[in-house]
Amino acid sequence: MCGRYGRWSRRQRIEELLGIEPSGLDDFAPLYNITPGVNTWIVRAKDGKPAIYPYLWGLVPYWSKDPKKGVRPVNAKAETTYEHPMFRKLIRERRCLIPADCYYEWKRTKIGKTPYCIRMVDESPFFIGGMWDVWHAREPEALFTFTVLTTLPNDVSVTVHDRMPLIVQPKDYARWLDRENADVTDILAPYPANGMVAYPVSRRVNDPKNDDAKLIEPEPV
Repeated sequence: MCGRYGRWSRRQRIEELLGIEPSGLDDFAPLYNITPGVNTWIVRAKDGKPAIYPYLWGLVPYWSKDPKKGVRPVNAKAETTYEHPMFRKLIRERRCLIPADCYYEWKRTKIGKTPYCIRMVDESPFFIGGMWDVWHAREPEALFTFTVLTTLPNDVSVTVHDRMPLIVQPKDYARWLDRENADVTDILAPYPANGMVAYPVSRRVNDPKNDDAKLIEPEPV
């Protein structure tokens, strides 16, 4: 699964990577320990172009009777989304990109679970594939939420965990966000391992209250 990630790249950098005209809006606050249940930035299509919005991590389906009750998935298996009743409409029509600079997974070791930071070798930001929905659309209490797609691990991620977030390659950004393009099954694959690295980090990341750049510094095993 993917239950924790970091995003400290500036808004201007994210806009540049997606071909978005500079907005001039306030910069993103750097976050090194993003957890489910918080509002964070996602990218979805608006009028055929990518646009950035703050959505809540933890999907509330539009048909839910009460957003405080029932399952609020933070992850969804990419392999089964086209058949899953909760996700099959979203994977066709409501896909999003989630800006990230790293994600964390925990590896079982002799001394317990050790957190690992997994990121690009060149330290560049990347985009995780997700799906979004809106509960009570066009009403005052409308709630916009998203979930992260996961897939089988590549050769780097598998050394830590048996799943990894679906990282969308740059060549597929436009197709992923295009609501007219319902079939993205070929994109639902692990990101190439040769561009990624994984290393152990401080157990301070276990506590969501800790959120600083020291969380991504390598730690001896």
